[in-house]
Amino acid sequence: MNRSSLNLRLYLAARAVVHGSRRRIPRVLLPPRLPLGERFSFAITTFEARYETYFRPLYRSLRRSFPEVPILVVVNGHGDGASQSRYLERLCRELADGEPPHRRFLLHERVVGLCQMWNELLQASPTATTLVLNDDLRIDPYLRRWSEAMDWESVDLSLLNNTWSHFAIARRCWERIGAFDQSFSGIGFEDMDYTARASLAGVRIGGVACPYLHHANDQPATTSFDGQSERVWGKYTSANQEVFVRKWERCPEPEGTYIRQIGHHVRPVAPLPHLPVPPLNAAGPGIVHLDRAP
Repeated sequence: MNRSSLNLRLYLAARAVVHGSRRRIPRVLLPPRLPLGERFSFAITTFEARYETYFRPLYRSLRRSFPEVPILVVVNGHGDGASQSRYLERLCRELADGEPPHRRFLLHERVVGLCQMWNELLQASPTATTLVLNDDLRIDPYLRRWSEAMDWESVDLSLLNNTWSHFAIARRCWERIGAFDQSFSGIGFEDMDYTARASLAGVRIGGVACPYLHHANDQPATTSFDGQSERVWGKYTSANQEVFVRKWERCPEPEGTYIRQIGHHVRPVAPLPHLPVPPLNAAGPGIVHLDRAP
């Protein structure tokens, strides 16, 4: 082992010790130091099967550690209308009812794609930067200090821990790349599509390490999309895969964008139109039933 390799190993070991000690600090010892309510918003997508194990604990943890930060939630629908109705009633009773106006719940009775939910979250975000989270996460209280040290104003599009399960995006960047493509009507492959579109728009996707987010990578027995499409890659929808294949083709390295998940470069099959983002709608009631007629 040469000296540089030894130094790297010692650095990584020391960093792991530091992060490990920070993870054990209780929330009571980490009161807010800097106001964050105007710097970024949390945005979460969720559905019935993850409510008790993942979403409810995550939401309560964020609410305790970030009392002033906007939290936006889009709840997906379900093929069983009666089950969905009971679930939404419970969610409202246990979490949404009586929340302050900077916490909003956007509720679906019908099944919609992840791209639509991401667009709805960004449309409702009151801040210039939004941190989009999966629901199957656990957070450490030290995420508060990490967030206070984060330069939110400089973010364009950054993946936390090198995954689209949690990413920060600025409104100006969303407008530049365009809306998430809602022809992806399920889940999966929309992140690859947006990676390639970001490259075409001249946006470099950044990366930020965050040791205080823990992703369970849950693969539930049932999802909102099971009645609409077959599964591929464990939890993604075959309909989304088909849309991706129609839009993008493999190409030599100099001619396209490298997509890490599939291990090769892609380019558009045909010229892609810019997808305009929906108008900002950051004000409104705390509970919105999106699929009901006004």
